[in-house]
Amino acid sequence: MNFNAPLNALKAFEAAARTGSFTAAAAELGVSSPAVSQQVKLLEEFWQKALFIRQGNRLSLTDAGQTAYPQLAQAMASLAALSAKMQSEQIRKTRLVLSAPHSVVETWLPSRLAPLTGADKYSPIDVRIDDDPIDFARDKIDMRIFFGHDLYGDFLIHNLFTDSLIAVANPDFIHRFGPYVQELPDRYLIHTHWGSGFASSPNWESVLPVGKTINRDLGMSVRSSSVALKFARHGFGAALVPAAMAADDLSSGWVVQLDSPPLELPSKYRIAHPKRLKSHPTIVGVLDVLSQWAGQSK
Repeated sequence: MNFNAPLNALKAFEAAARTGSFTAAAAELGVSSPAVSQQVKLLEEFWQKALFIRQGNRLSLTDAGQTAYPQLAQAMASLAALSAKMQSEQIRKTRLVLSAPHSVVETWLPSRLAPLTGADKYSPIDVRIDDDPIDFARDKIDMRIFFGHDLYGDFLIHNLFTDSLIAVANPDFIHRFGPYVQELPDRYLIHTHWGSGFASSPNWESVLPVGKTINRDLGMSVRSSSVALKFARHGFGAALVPAAMAADDLSSGWVVQLDSPPLELPSKYRIAHPKRLKSHPTIVGVLDVLSQWAGQSK
C-alpha cells in the first residue's frame, strides 16, 4: 500500500488552506487555479476525504482538512527552513577561503588586500588562520599563503616576495637604551620561535657581532613574530621581525628600526591554489593586489 501522498497535491492543499482561495494559491505556486483545484481533488481521492467545503470562490476546511492542515503546514515550514539553510550553506561555500599563518594574517595581510574593497565587483573572502600543513580538500581551502617549504607541489604556486628580518623597538625604548642592538641588555631581547617553516630559527646571534653570546633565559620568548612585534610596540624590548610584517607599525611610528643590518630570509613567501581555480575572479584579484604590493616593496 502506498502511503506517500503526491507532493504537488500536498503543496496545493497547504497553499489553498492557508490563503483560503484556489486563485491565491495558484498565484503563489505559479500555476493556474484549475491546476490547484485538480491537485486538491487528487489528494482528496488519495486520502478518500473531503478537505474543503466549496462555496463559490470561498473555501472552508472540513473536519478532515482541519486535521491535516496544521501538521502539513509545520512540515512545509520545516522543509522551507531546511532549503534556506542549505542554500545559505552553498552561498557560504562559494566564497573564497584564504588560509595563512597567524603572523601573516595579523600584520601585513589586511592592508595588502584592502585595494580589493574598491573593486567594482568585490567579493568578500573568508580568511582562516592555520598552521602548515593544511589539506586543501579536507579543510575546504582555496588559497594558502606559506613560507619556506615545498608541501604544496601539486598546486599552482606563485612567489610573492623575499623578506628580511629587522630589529625594532618602540621610540621610548630606543630613547632609553639607544639604537644599537649590541648594547641592549639580554633581558630586553624578545626571542621568537619561528616554527617549522624555518630550517634553522634565526636568532639574535645572527645579527650581533661574531662571538657575542646571549643568555636567552633573561629575555622574553614568544611563539610568533606578530606577538613579538606587539610586545616590542608596547616597550617590552627589541624584537627581530620580518620587515613586511613591521611595515605598518614603522610607517605609523609605533616602532622604530634599530641600528642593525637586515638579515635576509633564505626562502620566499608564496601562495598556492588548486590548478582548477586559476581563472577564479577572486583568486585573480587577490594575486593581482598582492603581486602589485610585492613589486612596489622591492
